[in-house]
Amino acid sequence: MRALLYFIVAIVILVGGAVFLAPMFISADLVKQEVEAAVESATGRKLTIAGDVSISAWPALAANIGDVTFANAPGAQTENMATMKELRAELAIMPLLSGTVQVDEFVLREPVINLEIARNGTPNWQFEPAAAPADPAPSPQDTSGDDTAPAGDGTSGGGTSGGGTSGGGLAPTEVSLANMTIENGQISYRDALSGAAYNFSDVDVTLNLPSLDEQLVVAGALTWNAERVNIDATVERPRAALEATTTAATVNVASNPVTFDYAGDITFGDALSTAGSLELDVPSVRALSAWTGSPMAEGGGFGPLALSGQLASAGTRYTFSDAAMSLDGMNATGDLVVETAGARPKLSGALSVDQIDTNVYSGQGDAGWSTDKIDFSGLKAIDTDLDLSAGEIIFGNIVIGQSALGLDITNGNLVANLTKMALYQGTGSGKLTLNGRQATPSLAANFNLSGLAIEPFLNAASGFKRLAGTGLFNIAVTAQGSSQAQMVNTLNGTGNIDFRNGAIKGINLAQIIRTALTDPISGWSNATSSDTDFSELNGSFNITNGTLANNDLKMLGPLLRLTGAGRTSIAQQTINYRLKPKLVASLEGQGGAADKAGLDIPVIVTGTWSNPKFAPDLAAVISNPTEILKGVESLEKIQPKDIIRGLLGQEEPAGDAPAEENTQPKPEDVLRGLFGR
Repeated sequence: MRALLYFIVAIVILVGGAVFLAPMFISADLVKQEVEAAVESATGRKLTIAGDVSISAWPALAANIGDVTFANAPGAQTENMATMKELRAELAIMPLLSGTVQVDEFVLREPVINLEIARNGTPNWQFEPAAAPADPAPSPQDTSGDDTAPAGDGTSGGGTSGGGTSGGGLAPTEVSLANMTIENGQISYRDALSGAAYNFSDVDVTLNLPSLDEQLVVAGALTWNAERVNIDATVERPRAALEATTTAATVNVASNPVTFDYAGDITFGDALSTAGSLELDVPSVRALSAWTGSPMAEGGGFGPLALSGQLASAGTRYTFSDAAMSLDGMNATGDLVVETAGARPKLSGALSVDQIDTNVYSGQGDAGWSTDKIDFSGLKAIDTDLDLSAGEIIFGNIVIGQSALGLDITNGNLVANLTKMALYQGTGSGKLTLNGRQATPSLAANFNLSGLAIEPFLNAASGFKRLAGTGLFNIAVTAQGSSQAQMVNTLNGTGNIDFRNGAIKGINLAQIIRTALTDPISGWSNATSSDTDFSELNGSFNITNGTLANNDLKMLGPLLRLTGAGRTSIAQQTINYRLKPKLVASLEGQGGAADKAGLDIPVIVTGTWSNPKFAPDLAAVISNPTEILKGVESLEKIQPKDIIRGLLGQEEPAGDAPAEENTQPKPEDVLRGLFGR
């Protein structure tokens, strides 16, 4: 801004001076020569006027110059810094007499402006005036008294007293631009240090500058990457750009991909700094990313973005305080810092988020494990160091309540440390690592949960609805793949469970054993319409390539003990498991002995998670009838009525009750019933 203002003022003064002197010249060619010489002397660059020059001196000083070229800096990529089809200027006469340049009209038609920063960091708008010819050596008689003036006191070379500006004298006492216009221009910018390059076409700008101490108003539009961008700006005191001081300013940028509003202070200097309010609105982050030349991979999310707050910037560091942010319908407040000096922008700070919905980005399918490709490209676009508090986190069908987490993203690798997590009436902590920097993304998760309501959690996590209770759940897994289905098929890890006071839903194992005494064939169907209550259920598991294996399941309940072993395919959501329920002569549940003697009949569980099948393992019963007989004998100490009361949760009635006839069947009758005889 500062350099551009210098350049504009220089051109205005030089052309204005040439126009003022023009009536004294006879030849238009002489006018060209004087203007070209004046510009080269002031900037060290060659100005060439190839077109016609027309000049008038009344009622205002006016000039019309065609086909103008202004040379670029040595070593620049383009030959010329600027070219224009026509330059038209009109200056008021009387203000010139008081040292004020009042431009009533200044028009650049079809200019082409090339801005560059060289590898050594020098911009091409930094001018070096042409070297003045050496002064002749003073004669001896002229040196008397010279020792009274200190060297470099600013009194020589056309400088002003008091250390004022020396040399070309480009800064006027006052400048007024009533109507400066750029018509159908082109502007390019290239930075050899960063590799950044931008090209703007169809540039139309109107500038109004009453004075250097009054408000500068700029209104314009340009086209970039096939999108029209409208720009409006004001600067309260333009002189601040020349003095490297602070002034109030507003900026509005409006286009289809983005709308940007800023109101506050701007400080000019080696690096521009700001302090004010900001509002940003992006209809689609994906569309904006594609427009700016960094398209994202196909996937969900990264739609509407809105940001507002207080902006303070200095160089490559931008601080947002009291920020309010919305992305894909998720809302957050807090403080943010953006640093753009590195290979990727880095976002740090603390945010409070109402909801984090990962399904927006993961391509969650309607049923089973989705094969939609998950877009991890966003992890490579930015680094983060954030402290987040979330009212809700949604991952697949799992809904995590009030949570606190640290979110670190470095070069495509995400690490989320959940230090606080409310999950289905329980609490927990965990760590999730997602590596999106490699060709095949990988995941590692480690969670420790307690007080967990098992039924809603397992239903949300895997669609399994057959287990209820409250307890501990610990798991550590790894996976890799570009979709949910691929990750589930490569899932590996370990875990353990310890549930209390729950039920295995959809099957009454005690009833299965009980009906084996009377109706071993048809009694199974009735047993699958109710539940098996338990006081304690625990075990451990290993997961290998999406298949979970368990060999130490143990369940304790009144009148019932259970062990189990088998496998379940998480990828296919199928189960192949063998339960060994045992009816025992004990009402003791939680904390009771697991190896109580009793009657057991193994049960085979097959089918899918949503529709499991239960069947007795008759082959095991037939192969070992002696164990069945021993189990029946162990039950002789407890009456059938006590079994029923225990299963129904009823207590022994008070007082002496008349002895009932023992109707328990004989062991041989049990075996006949099991074999259907």
